[in-house]
Amino acid sequence: MRLSSILFLLLWIDSARPYKILVFSPRFSQSINNFLGNIADTLVDAGHNVTTLIPIINPNLRDGTHKSNKIYVQSTEEVKKITESMDFEEADFFEYNDFNIVTSAPFGQAFMSWVNAQCTGVIDEPGLVEKLRMEKYDVMIVENFEACGVALSHLVKPKSLITSAGSVPMGYQRIDFGIDDALSYNPSVLMSGVDVHSMWSRALNIYANFVFLATWYTCRTEINALFKHRYGPEFPSVNEISSHAAFTFINGEPLIDFAAPTLSRTVLIGGIGAKEPKKLDKELERIFSHRSKTVLISFGSIVQSHALPLQVKHNILQAVSRFPDITFLWKYEKPEDDFATVALANTSNLHMLKWTPQNDILADERLVAFITHGGMASTQETALRGKPGLFIPFLADQPRNSGMMERNGLGKVYYKHDLHDAEKFYAAVKDLIENESYHNNMAKIGEMIAQKPFSAKEMMVKTVELAARFGPSPALRPQSFDMNWIEYHNADIVAIFTLISLLAVFVAVKAASFLLSRVISIVKIKVD
Repeated sequence: MRLSSILFLLLWIDSARPYKILVFSPRFSQSINNFLGNIADTLVDAGHNVTTLIPIINPNLRDGTHKSNKIYVQSTEEVKKITESMDFEEADFFEYNDFNIVTSAPFGQAFMSWVNAQCTGVIDEPGLVEKLRMEKYDVMIVENFEACGVALSHLVKPKSLITSAGSVPMGYQRIDFGIDDALSYNPSVLMSGVDVHSMWSRALNIYANFVFLATWYTCRTEINALFKHRYGPEFPSVNEISSHAAFTFINGEPLIDFAAPTLSRTVLIGGIGAKEPKKLDKELERIFSHRSKTVLISFGSIVQSHALPLQVKHNILQAVSRFPDITFLWKYEKPEDDFATVALANTSNLHMLKWTPQNDILADERLVAFITHGGMASTQETALRGKPGLFIPFLADQPRNSGMMERNGLGKVYYKHDLHDAEKFYAAVKDLIENESYHNNMAKIGEMIAQKPFSAKEMMVKTVELAARFGPSPALRPQSFDMNWIEYHNADIVAIFTLISLLAVFVAVKAASFLLSRVISIVKIKVD
């Protein structure tokens, strides 16, 4: 009896002890930083010992984590030179076209070369890899848009690796995770939807997926080449390392996303960063108090409103002025520029702020609509707070994010180039504000998300603890990772049956031809 009590106590102590967790969060994308930072901070709140490794690529971005221990790897000289040559604030994302492979491929390859260059700095940091290996982490969490962290995990050797996607899994991420693309009905990241009954629409979806793979292929090839060069040709590829992950976290919400294939080891944790909304500060409260309804305009952290074409900004302003009973709050990064100065002086229902506490604003009952770029965080916050949106995608995953919202009746997709049409934009905003179906659908979705049996945070923490305690389960690794293209698509079986069918047709034709010739010969003899 005493022995069983001791064993139970030991098991309880083991399950209750804090686990050592390493999060790899290179600073190159604010949305991915925030996603990984929210994971790290949530695990800290759950009582675990969390360290975030932060290679600095873009020094202008903020850390996503505020509670975990941090290890920084400063930018290499090569990365600094590339960073200095980039001007994200003035980048013309309005004219940028993901579908144009001639321009998108060089952009994607240059971007990933910039990100990948810092990976050299990570493995060259004196003593870092050995120090991380000696820590004997229970779990290492990486995000698979860039691949340095995945390859690094093979050197760090945690008990479990957890891969992740900070947005919808894109291109090579799906390959890493072992998730089928299902392109006949599941929209590629560059598509807002697929008409499954249209051959042209399905063909366009396949093309969009090809363009994305071609644009970002260096995100894998350069890292594979780097680690094989440093550690030998037998060093496993990023895809091979990812295939042995214990679990995969995806920043997705199934109640609003397109239904698509997944795997048992995939855990959807959309909304992991959702925080309790705070009361509006005095300045925002003053703005909201002017009218009973307010609309928020924000295009995220990448697309800068002040860098939009002047005519587009005038068209937005024109639409705003036609709703005198509604306040419009526009996240505008340079409210002191000439356009903003004139706009604010002549439009009484417009307010421009450099930064807006989006979550707090969306939670306010006086906010009736959201005009947004359709980033994953924005779409999830929109759904969680029950506010309809006019989704204007600019690049990357934004078209697909926007399309899933429209498909569920939570707003409308508005194509960015239609911002040149002032009347069309006004009509879209008017429909967004006045169409009750959007508001009703959003209210229902918001309530459904709130009533889910397990929150994203609970799912994430329990999954990490499971991986930390038991390691990866072979049962969760699909055999597809060990198959080549021919085996996976049963191309060999199709080829054999095709050959058999063709042979059968050939034999049948020959037999029919022989019989026909015999009949003709007999008929001729009788006639003679």
